[in-house]
Amino acid sequence: MKKFIAALLAMVMILSLAACAQSKPLADEGHAAWVAHGQFLLSDGTENGWNGKDTAVYEKSALTAIGLNDVKAIDQSLFDTLSKKEVKYLYKVDLIFGTNDAGWTTDCLIDGKLYHANGSYAFKIAQCTVDADGDNKVYAEDQWISDPKTAYAESLTPATMFMPVWQEEADENGFSWASNPVVIGGAGVYTLVIAQYKNASAPGQPGYGIGLVLKEAKEGIAYEEVLEFVPADHTYGIIGSFAGSEWNADVAMEPAGDNAWAGEVTLKAGDEFKVRADGDWTYSWGDGAENLKCEKDGTYTVTITFADGNAVVEAVAK
Repeated sequence: MKKFIAALLAMVMILSLAACAQSKPLADEGHAAWVAHGQFLLSDGTENGWNGKDTAVYEKSALTAIGLNDVKAIDQSLFDTLSKKEVKYLYKVDLIFGTNDAGWTTDCLIDGKLYHANGSYAFKIAQCTVDADGDNKVYAEDQWISDPKTAYAESLTPATMFMPVWQEEADENGFSWASNPVVIGGAGVYTLVIAQYKNASAPGQPGYGIGLVLKEAKEGIAYEEVLEFVPADHTYGIIGSFAGSEWNADVAMEPAGDNAWAGEVTLKAGDEFKVRADGDWTYSWGDGAENLKCEKDGTYTVTITFADGNAVVEAVAK
């Protein structure tokens, strides 16, 4: 009987220790802060931004370390999912997506169909170091999540968050590890939960998991389904950092053959540019998802040619 009671007490102690372990905040001691980035709104209505925000906005967009048991109050299903993972660090933050116009669009998949989403639905998280500069703090992004090669993140809530493929070469929809995660659950206030796993990111092995739980739906900007792109139905222009454009004005392109358009620009070494359709960012092309970059001063003929569903942009010095 004494042995039975001792064994029972030992089991109770083990369960108590496990419960305590699940309640302990899983904070990342190697980084001073985890911070949310993107042109959405913070929970108090402040408009957020990407890196380079002022100290006050960095402070407001910093995530809070939580324990695994804290996820139960957020969403039981998400808790069940994370309970099966080996979680090293765990953080949360409340954010408002899709209610403010970021001025640009990004693509995502919803129920297997391609959509344009306003940039206020896109986000990333960064692990930051923080240094003092007098009375201010200087935040430095040390690790972006997700990030090429080093931070493979998976969506823990695929009904509310689209996570692009973690691969260098873009897939048939143009997604790669350079693409941003996108909220697809509609406009509203979300609790974002992000976990870093004990295993490191590797091909086929996510090192992070991100979940989005809708707290309050709001009226916001609708998603736009991407229909078949017919080149002849659009106009084209060259836009970039070069003089006369400064990412605000397009240099018009003229037809230059079957499904081809061309324009002339004067560039300096280091200038970046893209071709876009219809004077907005719904459709744009460069070096894959990145900007084209000029290596030498000169006047260039920039051509975009459509063939077999693909667009090729070339810049040839005159």
